[in-house]
Amino acid sequence: MNETGVQITAGLGGFLVLFGLCLALWFLGRDLTRRLRRMRRAEDVRLQQEHEARRPAEQDGAATERHEGGQPDGARADEDPIG
Repeated sequence: MNETGVQITAGLGGFLVLFGLCLALWFLGRDLTRRLRRMRRAEDVRLQQEHEARRPAEQDGAATERHEGGQPDGARADEDPIG
């Protein structure tokens, strides 16, 4: 096929370009992983704070519910709770 005997390859330049692209991809993947972990931790903290803030409100609501005759939220005293 090749009668002149000369091989055409990418050589050192092609290797360096490919190596640079691989390094860039590795750094981007590392940065993405770090950002996702940080976001996951922030979301866990936010959910924990939301849960802690809701807990006292639920306890206050349960105490108020017992004092008001034990009617569930949205139900009126003159309505039949079953149907």
